[in-house]
Amino acid sequence: MEKTLATSDNNRRSPSCSATVKSLATGFERRTKRRLSETKASACVSKEEEDDEEEEVKEKITALQRIIPGGTTLGVDALFEETAGYIMSLQCQIKTIKVLTSFLQNLDKQDMKFGG
Repeated sequence: MEKTLATSDNNRRSPSCSATVKSLATGFERRTKRRLSETKASACVSKEEEDDEEEEVKEKITALQRIIPGGTTLGVDALFEETAGYIMSLQCQIKTIKVLTSFLQNLDKQDMKFGG
């Protein structure tokens, strides 16, 4: 009799329990599929963004190679080192021009004071 009660009790629970499990599983599958499709879409966008960024970097490197003297023959690492040296050289030239300009302006002022 215990078996019958257990069996009849299990039979009562099974339909509602299995229906709940099935509906939960179906909802889970739908959510999972939606998330996977969203992930795939974002992965595609990320890949496109990476390609765009890579193309942009290549364009900037090409522009830098045109600006730096002898840059077209250099690799990327050597190009960056040469760029750093070139920037420092230009900064020194600017400082030199400022000093010379200031010196010449002071000379002109002194000449005006003495009537020259």
